[in-house]
Amino acid sequence: MFDVALTAGGTGCESLAIAADDEEDLTRIRKAVEAAGVAVRDMSDCEPGVARAIEFDLPPQGQKMQIVLIDESHRQHYYSPGARQKNLRGGLAPQDLDHITLRAGSDVTTTMNFLCDVIGFRASDVVEFPGGQGRMAAWLHVGDYHHDVAMFAGAPHETLDHLAWTFPNIEHMKMMLDQMANSDVETEAGPGRHGVGNNLYSYFITPDGNRYELSGEMPRCVDRKAGPKLWRADEPGIFSAWGAPFPESFKTGS
Repeated sequence: MFDVALTAGGTGCESLAIAADDEEDLTRIRKAVEAAGVAVRDMSDCEPGVARAIEFDLPPQGQKMQIVLIDESHRQHYYSPGARQKNLRGGLAPQDLDHITLRAGSDVTTTMNFLCDVIGFRASDVVEFPGGQGRMAAWLHVGDYHHDVAMFAGAPHETLDHLAWTFPNIEHMKMMLDQMANSDVETEAGPGRHGVGNNLYSYFITPDGNRYELSGEMPRCVDRKAGPKLWRADEPGIFSAWGAPFPESFKTGS
């Protein structure tokens, strides 16, 4: 099994995968996607650790989204918060993949509605453009954590804002940042704590130009009946609540 695969060709997100609970869940999602008018492809050459998978193009940007059924030999009952690993160069490794934040076109409504209405995600927070004309950002979850997939508005060619990795606490994150500094990797923002989402964060840009986030202490959404918290981009305090990095174009509405 692996968390991320890199291919040549520049920045962005080519595909992302979410695990189904079981065969019944995989079948349900397939039927729902097809009923929404989106073509579904069977994966004939599954990745290591994946028993079965389906794939479709996520509207409107076209990122390939896969729903996978994990091979029984690779399923874990739970992830231990005490897990600590070192990579081959002696750096501190993250515990797990935390979340992915996509760029979803000029208005995130299409992608948000598809993931919520068809796949079964729930929205935790939604930010509307000034005047309430469309949605600028959304944070979605399928489990108990605040967000598994988030999305920001962006240019038509953009597909990825950042990929986030799980760190248990600020101390572990600081050691990772020290390791990065010793390797001449500069942080873009943080460390800090988001207002929207409330998790710890620190961002850096990889040599290939993609943004990564170190994320920790992600809160849980315990009330599944509650709808998302709605924000307005012209609401006082929204930019400080969001946390860095925050594109200047969002602040100006351009």
